[in-house]
Amino acid sequence: MSIHYRTLIVACVILACLVLGIAPAAADTTQYRVYSEPSGASFCVDYHCGYSTPDDFGVSPNTWHTITVSMPGYQTWSTYEGVGDIGTEVINAILVPNPVSYGWLDLNPFEADIYIDGVYYGNGEQTIPLAPGSHTLLLKKPGYYDSTTRFSITAGETFPTAIGMEPYTQSPIYGDLQIQSVPPGAAVYVNNNYQGITYPGDPVYVTQLAPGTYTVSLSMQDYQTFTQTAVVQAGKTKQITASMVPVTPGAAPDTTGQLIVGSVPSGAGIYLDNKYSGVTPMVLANIPAGSHTLVLRQGGFAEWTSAVTVNGGSYTEISGTLVPGSTPAKPAPVNPVPQPTKSGLPAVIPLAGLGICGFLVLLGKKE
Repeated sequence: MSIHYRTLIVACVILACLVLGIAPAAADTTQYRVYSEPSGASFCVDYHCGYSTPDDFGVSPNTWHTITVSMPGYQTWSTYEGVGDIGTEVINAILVPNPVSYGWLDLNPFEADIYIDGVYYGNGEQTIPLAPGSHTLLLKKPGYYDSTTRFSITAGETFPTAIGMEPYTQSPIYGDLQIQSVPPGAAVYVNNNYQGITYPGDPVYVTQLAPGTYTVSLSMQDYQTFTQTAVVQAGKTKQITASMVPVTPGAAPDTTGQLIVGSVPSGAGIYLDNKYSGVTPMVLANIPAGSHTLVLRQGGFAEWTSAVTVNGGSYTEISGTLVPGSTPAKPAPVNPVPQPTKSGLPAVIPLAGLGICGFLVLLGKKE
């Protein structure tokens, strides 16, 4: 075998490895890899929604984000997870089917933000339907220590709560941030860590912060990113109102808008034009301007339906008050098509690479 022929074979092997993906990854990334059981569930990373499991979602290194997984017929699953310098953080969401019967949590949070099992439920007085069993309630309010309580729900019964929150001591070691945006619907990050979304009349509370300097940024579809340095002082609440500036003022009219959807109680499934879109409260971005049909569904409550008009380049707020009752069974809508953040090589490329290899080998034999 000639040296030239051996060189051709080596070149073919290298080329085949490259096109078939055997070579090392081209670049290191930081990302979440989201799985669910069952698969095909809709998931959001912070305010980025419309993805389906399994899929990858790239994020900045050394940051924390909220991953929410939901599916018609199943309870919403949520977690707040961080990523390191480089690598993949695997998220496994085991979805639990909706119960046959519900219990209720009767809650008056006195303007505190409500989180139940990691899912945000707003901050108003509510009677929230929950699956029987144990749950975790987290309350957050400026000037008070975060309150975490474990409680149990019994089917068909209402669990009344009288949970108090402890104010900071006379010599507090913490300060707080209260962040709102104009218009509402912006995602809030503090030191690049996701904190929540601003809703009308409902700012984001970031509590129990050590005194110091923090970078606050707000992101919103069709608007420039707002960034401000905030100095947090012990025992004080720093209030920030971000005036969001359109990305291209004076440009052609925007043909999409935002839809801010709420419900009383929170946690209802959102179906926009018969497509499952998540749970309330939620901001739906890139909704085509015009008329749409909105349906809210919650176990133990009658279905709520309304027409809604979305205006291009602005936001529309709508909230439904659910009435106890039953909702007729309907087939689950098709989940969103997966939108992977990184694509594999088209099948034609590996085939072309192998074809080139074969051609080079034959050419080498002739020589």
